[in-house]
Amino acid sequence: MEPWQFTQTAPAVAGDPTGIVLDKGRRRVFLKLANAMHGCVFSVRTPSGATCCGLGDVAPASCRIFPAATKDGAPEVRSEPGCDCREWKLEDLDQEALTETLRTWSADRDHWFEVVARWNALATESDEDLSIEDFQRYLLEAQYAREAGAGWPEEVTA
Repeated sequence: MEPWQFTQTAPAVAGDPTGIVLDKGRRRVFLKLANAMHGCVFSVRTPSGATCCGLGDVAPASCRIFPAATKDGAPEVRSEPGCDCREWKLEDLDQEALTETLRTWSADRDHWFEVVARWNALATESDEDLSIEDFQRYLLEAQYAREAGAGWPEEVTA
């Protein structure tokens, strides 16, 4: 699947480090996973009726640490509105796995901020009306470059 098939945008305010500049700076949006009627588009209901992430090991870090979340960089247990499941406490969670996943989440978040900042600089200077699909292509190139230990897409010369 292409990223634009499972993501959606929402308006972002100026100064938001996750705000993606589009249309020569006329719009600023943030990107999120699309929601289906039952929640996340990757949510899968098992035969027992339980719900789990269909992405498995490639799920975003924020999903892998569920029911934990971060607040000011520290873990906390988040409640899910409308959930009739058990009530979690932080001590119920695997602290070692949580710490490692939060470390990954923090590095991914910092990389995301840099991707958006670099894109915004490019998009602001561009003569073209760039779309969210253009950003997502840039994002994929940046991720491939990160995994390969290469430079940023705009630094690579043809």
